Amino acid sequence: MADSPPNATGRIFISYRREETAYPAGWLYDRLADRYGGGQVFKDVDSIQLGDDFVEAITRAVGSCDVVLVLIGDEWLTTADEHGRRRLDDPDDFVRLEVQAALTRNVRVIPILVDKARMPRADELPESLARLTRRQALEFSPARFEFDTSRLFKVLDTTLAEVRRNQDDGGMAAGAGSAAAAAADRETPRPVPAAPQPGDRQRRPLPRRALVLAGAAAVVVVLLVVLLVVNLQPRSSPDANSGGGAPVGAGGGIEIDSSPVTSEDGLRLTGLQAASRRDPESPRVGDTVTVSYDLTNTTDQRLELEYTFVGVRDPSDEHRDTEDMNEGKVLEPGETVNAQGRVLIDSAGSWTIWPCYVLAGERFCPDRWQEFFVLAE
Repeated sequence: MADSPPNATGRIFISYRREETAYPAGWLYDRLADRYGGGQVFKDVDSIQLGDDFVEAITRAVGSCDVVLVLIGDEWLTTADEHGRRRLDDPDDFVRLEVQAALTRNVRVIPILVDKARMPRADELPESLARLTRRQALEFSPARFEFDTSRLFKVLDTTLAEVRRNQDDGGMAAGAGSAAAAAADRETPRPVPAAPQPGDRQRRPLPRRALVLAGAAAVVVVLLVVLLVVNLQPRSSPDANSGGGAPVGAGGGIEIDSSPVTSEDGLRLTGLQAASRRDPESPRVGDTVTVSYDLTNTTDQRLELEYTFVGVRDPSDEHRDTEDMNEGKVLEPGETVNAQGRVLIDSAGSWTIWPCYVLAGERFCPDRWQEFFVLAE
């Protein structure tokens, strides 16, 4: 039996075709259910109850998942229906619907290449699935089943642990807020009606304890406001016309050059920022680096974005680009759009990261535009 995983939560969805990868999907399901619990792993045959609407159930499952595993066999691209039409070209094909739903969500999508199958090219896929080719794939062979599944477990452990941390952070923040409110309610003195006095009515002096609490509360509020203002200050350096800027500390041991630059397409990059939850320390394996930047249309024409994303290369120089944003967004002259991406650091070493976009007509941003580096411990 595999070693127990770290505490994790979240759902894993297995997308596959019964005609070619039913057996590998079954093996993988059993191992995943054994490691993470059957309630966290979804596979159509084993998870849909009798009488359920298949399409609705699949859509709900993908919509609630945190990781999607796409099993790709030799015939995944070419499998046809009874009329000889390629099934991936059918908008109602279940596998196509599963992958489409996954690609539109901010979840980890992992292609699994079964038994030496190759990764499809973008021009071999429907447009809605083309982004699958940018996901780093894992080779999966029955001959080395244990080795390949152990590699997959490492990625899933890290991803699901990150989900748990995010949920715990949110729960702790909400709990702290409730506790603080309750404490304040207990400590705040109740007003005592003043006894009527002859002549002019005077206010009763506040108790000393109330004055001390009020003073302490005022100090805390001032400190919080100062910290909030400091954190909201933009990290951009001087305008590009000033001759460029020096690297700017972006938090979490990350240095970036946030000097405004304009591409040949007329899109101006500003406000480039990157940070992890360990500010001001360097990120560690298992952390997430959040990247944010703005793009402004400096031309006198409308510019249509196919999408924006954050380009990523891990220490092994493998593609790890983030999910897409701003799909189909049209920028009017002078209009600005914000773009973001979250990079899960799952291995130690130097990560290369840069902001990027794709315009209509497959016009990409400059190669490794304003790239910066994250050294993960």
